[in-house]
Amino acid sequence: MKKTIKIIVSGDGGVGKTSFLNRLVHDSFDANSQLTRGVDFYSKIIAVNGTEFNFIMWDFAGQDQFKTFLNGFVDGSLAAFILFDLTRINTIENVQEWIVTLKEFGNIPILLVGTKKDMVNPYESLSIDEFISEIKKEYENIISYVKISSKTGENIKTAFEILTEKLSF
Repeated sequence: MKKTIKIIVSGDGGVGKTSFLNRLVHDSFDANSQLTRGVDFYSKIIAVNGTEFNFIMWDFAGQDQFKTFLNGFVDGSLAAFILFDLTRINTIENVQEWIVTLKEFGNIPILLVGTKKDMVNPYESLSIDEFISEIKKEYENIISYVKISSKTGENIKTAFEILTEKLSF
């Protein structure tokens, strides 16, 4: 019998949530992906210690007008990804706002995910790493931080593994 695990995927509009999920679930990348309107979901089935788990990942549109959808979907979630675009400083600055928004629904484990790693100079990302490190110190439910590239596939599976390892089955 499969157990269902609900995971929230949040972050500002255009940060790459849908691209992340497409790469994770379908191992594909579409450079012309459209912004999510409202809510979408993806499913990934994996076996852990002989038990099958169906991970349902809710992809929320990041624009303000869609944040009201969170209320109806976050309840019952066991974890969350908060994504931000390493090339857009405003999305990084909004990470704390997303943490606070999700905290209203409980103290669920959150993995911070910096997207578009393939487009950032490693030296430029050092200040981002320091900023995220300070956020991690402030909130005890932030389990880790990883930089990914949905385009190349770099660290996509790693991000999912980090999050699922923190869940108690």
